[in-house]
Amino acid sequence: MEQAIRYIAEAEKFMQAALEELERWKRSRADIYLRDAAEKAWNAVVQATNALLASKGAPEEALASHRGRRRALSKLSFEDPEVKRAGLRERYGAREYHLHMKCFYEGDYIPEEVEEEIGKARRYLEDVKAILGLNQPS
Repeated sequence: MEQAIRYIAEAEKFMQAALEELERWKRSRADIYLRDAAEKAWNAVVQATNALLASKGAPEEALASHRGRRRALSKLSFEDPEVKRAGLRERYGAREYHLHMKCFYEGDYIPEEVEEEIGKARRYLEDVKAILGLNQPS
């Protein structure tokens, strides 16, 4: 679980950085800030997924590539009812496409959509934390 906690800490740092970049974009409307916000939110999803997979015993090589993560998350979604109920496999793929590929790499975005996707990335992180029992009581 120690490794998962480290990954969650990284995910939270990336999510905070994404929110900061989003605020910079709101002030300046400079394209680079919104695209950076999307990529940082995507990295928060990646780190949260690494935490989940590491805690569930996925091999280290599964955490080393997007392909490895996708395959391990797919397998886990068929083995773990809580992961399946949360729809993490589908949500991971959606965030990868909208934040990483479409917005960051292709520069193809609608600002409101990116804001919404960042919110979805944030909820993904919170859901992974809940599955791992790492949510702090409010």
